Formats: sequence, C-alpha cells, structure tokens
Amino acid sequence: MRAGLTMLLLLAWALPSAGQEADEFRYISSLNSGLDNLIAKLSTLPQQPVIFSANLILAHGVGVKGVPTEALLKYIDALKAAGAQRIQFNPAVTSVDNPEVMEKYDAVVKHIRESGLQVQINLVYARIGTRNADMPVRDFQDFAVPAVKACAQFAARYRPDYLVPVHEPLTMDVRMGIRAAPPAWVAYLDAAIRAVKRGSPNTLVGAGGWYRELPYYQAFAAMPNLDFLTLDIYDQTQLDIYDRMVQIAHAANKPVSIEETWRPAFTGPLPEQALSSGTGIESHTIKGVGNADFEDLDAKWMKAMVLYASTHGLEAVTPFYSQTFFAYVISGPDRPIDREYNEKVIQAIAQGRRTKIFAEYRALQQKFGRPIPGPSGRAPNTPPVLY
Repeated sequence: MRAGLTMLLLLAWALPSAGQEADEFRYISSLNSGLDNLIAKLSTLPQQPVIFSANLILAHGVGVKGVPTEALLKYIDALKAAGAQRIQFNPAVTSVDNPEVMEKYDAVVKHIRESGLQVQINLVYARIGTRNADMPVRDFQDFAVPAVKACAQFAARYRPDYLVPVHEPLTMDVRMGIRAAPPAWVAYLDAAIRAVKRGSPNTLVGAGGWYRELPYYQAFAAMPNLDFLTLDIYDQTQLDIYDRMVQIAHAANKPVSIEETWRPAFTGPLPEQALSSGTGIESHTIKGVGNADFEDLDAKWMKAMVLYASTHGLEAVTPFYSQTFFAYVISGPDRPIDREYNEKVIQAIAQGRRTKIFAEYRALQQKFGRPIPGPSGRAPNTPPVLY
C-alpha cells in the first residue's frame, strides 16, 4: 500500500492558494487526457471477465477499533450493492492480540460470508506517520515472528478464501524503520505460507507489490508454494513495468490481481526523497481522496483499471478508497484517515447515498464481472469457524 500508506497519514487540512488551484487544473487535465488515451487503447484489445473486489477500508488495523461494528456491516452491504464480489480488509499484525478488534473482525467475516461474498485478508504493519506504530521493530525478526503467528491465527480463525502475508515490502520497511532485502521477505513469506496452510489448507496465499518493488515481486513469483500474485497500481505512467509484472506471473503459472488501485495523489511540488522513499507523498497533497473535485476523475480511473485488468488476464480488481462510493466533500477534512470525513461516510452509507464512482463500479461490474465459486473448502454461504 504505497499510496495506502501515504494517504493514511494524519494531516491538517488547509485552503489551497491560487497557484495551487492552477496546479489542480493541470493535474486534472493531464490525468484526464492520459486516462482517455489509455481507455481508448485498451478498448481495442480482447477482453475477459474479472472479479470485482473492494477494500473495507474502515476495517483497517489503524482505525477499526473506533468504528462501530454496525457501521462496518452496513458498509459491507453497501459494497455488495455496488457489485462487489470479494471484500478485502487489512488488519494489523497485533490485531490478533486485541479481543475488542477481533470481535469486530468476527462480525465482519461472518457478515461477508452470509452475504455470499469472498473474504481476503491482507496483513499489514499498521502505522500512521510516526504515531500509532503496530509494535516496535529493531530488526526484521521483530516483525516476522509475530506476523507469522498472526497469519496462522487469521487463517485458523476465519479460513479466508485469500490471505496476503505481505504486499508492498518497501512500504512495510519504511513503516518499520528498517530495510530488509528480498531474501528476508521470501523466508518470512515461506514460513507464513506454511503457517496458513496448517490452519486452513484451502486458503490461497499471495504476495506482491507496486512497480518499484520488482525485485521482491520476482522473488515471490519464483516461490513454488505461493498461490497467487498481487499488484498495487497508483500510477498509470508505469504500466510498462506492471505489464512486465503480469508477464512474470503468467510465466510462473500464478493468477495475478490488482489488489489495490487509485489515481495518483494530487500533490504540490514533490521532493525527490518522497518518491525515492516510497512514502511522504500525501504530506504534500493539497486535497485528499474524498474531495469532490476528483469525483469524475475517480470514476474514469476505475474504468481504466477495469479495462487494464480485463485486457491483461488479471483475475480481479480492487479499488482501495471505497469510502468515496458514498461520500465526497467540497471542503473540510477529506483524507481517508480523517475522523470527520469518515463520520460523513458512515452517515452517507446509513442514508443510502451513492456517488458517481459507485454507479461506475456497478455498471462496470455488470459488464465485466464474472461468477465466483463458493467459499474455499465449504459449500456457498456456510459460516466460517470462529473461535
């Protein structure tokens, strides 16, 4: 979650200057033009159905404790109404040690199953900026040991259809304040796969990342016991690298999905270190994900990514910031971690409100969606084991 990490930084909202408004016009104009060209190109290629997934972002490990369980269940219902066939959520490594949080996840997984949808769990090291660290990490094993334990517990407790022990290893490194080479991540992933399969043999285990993590992705693809690969796409200018990543997955005979996607963040002047570190981008964002200025652009991004998945043999596509299916704002806090914005999202869901990207996602699902099998290892709609 490169953008997932950076977009989740807790920041103060500020009015843009006239110069910033000009930057916004150029940003929207440039991205619109690029997406129009991409959509026109992809529309000429052979297409195939894809699974439509969505991230239940209010269940993310950094903030799930403060979200009412009933709001999470209504959120699931609303995503299903949009056409979602698979629901993903990203718990923290230490979520398994918090009974209150696990009780919420129990209710979430039960409701997803009862709704006839697939479950995907993406384990993350959860952190917002320099605060709310998941746990202290001095070296990689400080993360790996409890993370393998968490994978085992999530697998045995919920028997999810899909479980991702790592995506975006560079992002996780930045959050933890360490640097682990691909072999260390492969060793951890191998241990996590074995732990998951012991607890839930039918759960499929995956891993992946964004375009700057190609060496890690290649190492993951070479693992014979890894079931599938994932892509996180937040930049349409790097699709040549994503094309290569798709080819690597196909050559390894592994399914590959877009696990996260959203348009690139709207930023002011961006220091090079923000790009090279894989973090810090949102700290320069003038307006956030939930700002109404970007509603039309978000719908167009969704269409482009569905077409990319459909024309490149990808199994599924997942918009990350699904709060925008229900609420945009014209002023005030508009970032995915902002409490005030999320309160408006929860209220909008309860009131049955929908946005343009909700309508676009639903229309795309009706055109490109494909049937999915029942939950792993069980007849459809059979509740998971919770203990």
